[in-house]
Parts: sequence; C-alpha cells; structure tokens
Amino acid sequence: MSAAIGYGLPATIGSAALYGVAPLVQARAARREAAGRGLGLGLLAQLVRRPLWLVGLAVETAAFLLEVYALSVAPVALVGPVMALDMIVFTLLARRALREHLSRAGAAAICLMVTGVGLLAYAFARHGSVGSMASTKVLLLFLSAGLVFALVAAFAANRSAAVGRVTTAAFGFGVAAGVAYAIATLATRQFGLALDERRSSGDPIGSYLFDLLRGPAFYLLVVFSVLAIGLEQRGLQGQAAVIAFPVTSGISAFLPVVLGLTLFDEPAPAGPRLVAFVAALVLIAAGIAGLARDRVAVVGQSAGMPRPGVTRRADGTPATKA
Repeated sequence: MSAAIGYGLPATIGSAALYGVAPLVQARAARREAAGRGLGLGLLAQLVRRPLWLVGLAVETAAFLLEVYALSVAPVALVGPVMALDMIVFTLLARRALREHLSRAGAAAICLMVTGVGLLAYAFARHGSVGSMASTKVLLLFLSAGLVFALVAAFAANRSAAVGRVTTAAFGFGVAAGVAYAIATLATRQFGLALDERRSSGDPIGSYLFDLLRGPAFYLLVVFSVLAIGLEQRGLQGQAAVIAFPVTSGISAFLPVVLGLTLFDEPAPAGPRLVAFVAALVLIAAGIAGLARDRVAVVGQSAGMPRPGVTRRADGTPATKA
C-alpha cells in the first residue's frame, strides 16, 4: 500500500468532513447579516466579529492543516476529488437541520461518490508520486488570472442578485469561490511538498516556515483563501445557499486535478488503474451533479416551485409529469 493511501487518504477524508461542517456553521452567521455586496469582503469584515462564524473558521483551519499533510504524501489528483466528500457531509447535515428526508436521487448520488473514492483508492494503491512544485512564474500567473476571473464572475453574480435571479447569483458566486479555492489548493500543495522535502532532509520546522514566508505560495494562499471565503459567504447568504456550495465543491475538486496532471508532473495511474481513475472521476462528478440537482429541487419546493418534470395546477398542487 502506498503512503498516499495509507496516510494521505484518511487525512483527506478527515479534512473533507471538516470542510463540510464549516459552511453550515458559517451560513447561520452569514444569514444574520445584511446582504453583502461586491466580493463579499465587507460582509467578511462583519462576520469576523461573530463568535459563531469564528467557530466555523476554526473548523476550516483544522481542515486546512489536514489537507497540507495529505498533500505532503499524496498527489493532488487523489486529494482533490476526495475533498468533494465535503458535499456529502454538508448535504446530510443540512437535511438534518431542516428536518428533510434524503431522496432516492440524493442517496444514489452519495453512493456514486463513495464508489468513486473506492476506485481512487485502487488507482493509487501502488502509485503516489506527488509531482513537482510550481515555479514562481506559474504561481504569479495564477494570481493575476485568478483575480481577473474572480472579479468578472463576482460582477456577473452581483448583477444577477440585483435583479432577483437568486439561483443564477448563487451559481456565479459558487463558480468564483470554486476557482479561488482551487488556486488556494495549489498554494496548499506547495506547503505540502515543502513539508515533505523538509521531512526527508531532516531540516527543522522553523526553516520550513521561513521558506514559505519568503515565497509567493503563502501570499497566494492568503489572497485566494480570503477571496474564496468572501465569495462563498455571498452565496451562503441567499436562499440558494445549497446550490452555491455544490458548485464551489465541484470546481475546487476537479480543477486542481487537471492542473496537477498537466502542469505539475503528477503521473497518472497506468493500465487498469488508469481506467479506475477515470471511472472514479466520472462517478464523483456524477455524484456532485446529482446532489446539486437534488438541492435545486429542495430549494424549488421551498419556494413553491415544482420539481423538474412536474407541472402544477392553478391551485399549486402537482399535476402530471411533463
């Protein structure tokens, strides 16, 4: 068994579980504040004074530390998709808090994601290369391109929110937050690889921290973590919070996989394990889509809208399937 599976996978699952709990805590605090604007930084300034929101931030911090460790022993192509398990934790806890029953479609989506994680464990059972660190040039490119994308996406989401298109706005904030979290994950990957390098050479932890502060990875992490949290809080404020979170989770899970395999020299599994790897990604993506669709249906019902494929009579009761 590779270190990626023996140590990295359990750490990633623990990190994903904590990341799934944090948004529920933060959403309760966010909904008590006036609606945010722009990138959500003003809202974030208000939230940092709320003890409940700070509890959620503490949970996210613990999740981050587990993620750093996971990325020191496992490739981001494994860690990224498994982090999408935070959706399962979020969905189950959200339904419990709202006293809802999990639909068959939602349960099937969860089964798909769990099966996908099992296939990932098989795919990386003998393969756990963590690849190479990103260069300063690449990190600066992510900084500039990520900021531009976040600004454009936030502008479009704010326009949608201003005209009452709640679902579109939540989707836009989810996309922007997802990209920001993905870039933060790449910065976290730098932390993990640096930790692995220091651990192998026996250098003290002080040297590790000093080197991180000298490089751009630390500042990239700070900028995009703050940006991602602010954008996510904007999405969590609305009634369509359960839509924003799946979108954020999906993008933040799969974008690092693509970048890890294409830019950072992470070798993909070979032979049957490659087939298992691709199948795992498909199953996890299908599970994310299924949970997102299920949440859209729940939001639609709470707003008096029919489920997809169901029409309503004039009195609002369900009629026949379209």
